[in-house]
Amino acid sequence: MLTARNAEVVARNRLTLAILLGSPLMVLGMFALLFRPGAFDPADPRPAVTVMILFWIAFGGFFFGLTYGLLQICTEVPILRRERLAGVRFGPYLLAKVAVLLPLLAAVDVALLGVLRGTDRLPPVGGGDFAALYATLLLSSAAALALGLLCSAAVDDAAQATLTLPMLCFPQVLFVGAILPVPEMAAGGRWLSYAMSNRWAFEGLGHTAGVAQLWRDGASPLGPPLLASYGDTFARPVWVDWLVLGGFALLFLAGAWAVLARKASRHAA
Repeated sequence: MLTARNAEVVARNRLTLAILLGSPLMVLGMFALLFRPGAFDPADPRPAVTVMILFWIAFGGFFFGLTYGLLQICTEVPILRRERLAGVRFGPYLLAKVAVLLPLLAAVDVALLGVLRGTDRLPPVGGGDFAALYATLLLSSAAALALGLLCSAAVDDAAQATLTLPMLCFPQVLFVGAILPVPEMAAGGRWLSYAMSNRWAFEGLGHTAGVAQLWRDGASPLGPPLLASYGDTFARPVWVDWLVLGGFALLFLAGAWAVLARKASRHAA
């Protein structure tokens, strides 16, 4: 019932639906304009560009998921309080949000990867590797969606939720390991990078795309020095990244449930 209601709310609000679907298309267009094709060509690779392509794909999945969830709960607090008195539980309430928003993110992610692959902005991977790229990106979006729901539950209104957006995004840019490789970070930055879900998405995409082999064996002389600075960043099996990203999603959803339960007890008191 809650899922059907959420779907109806999204479908009836055409402006919201246009923003949910239109903003990823705009970002995809900017990616196509920003990056030239052929960066993953072994005969003429561009190692620095491959890093940026993979990072911005990972960050795009994170950003879409975060923004989809960030305004979902804080705008419904009065409704949720009334429905709580009628017996609505927080677990089904949160899962209903995920059930509506995650399929939208799934469509956005497959379009993002499909268009970039079709325009030669990604390596010519087979079906299995493309599915692995998609699984990494979708899990990253799911973790970010759960983080957005957690923050939406923690704040009191939409204005506060909007203010949290840069605070959540900047660390996911700086401590992921794309701008500065994790082995080159200060000790505090290396430890903080473990808490960045986007780091695991970036490294999982890099492993599946085979950037370590491309940098080592490709024709570009910039590849081996860049690989040395990244060390074993992309050597980890991708299923480990999937487990971490799934753990982040479950942890953030549990945190959102705990925040809502705590707010409900305080309001009742």
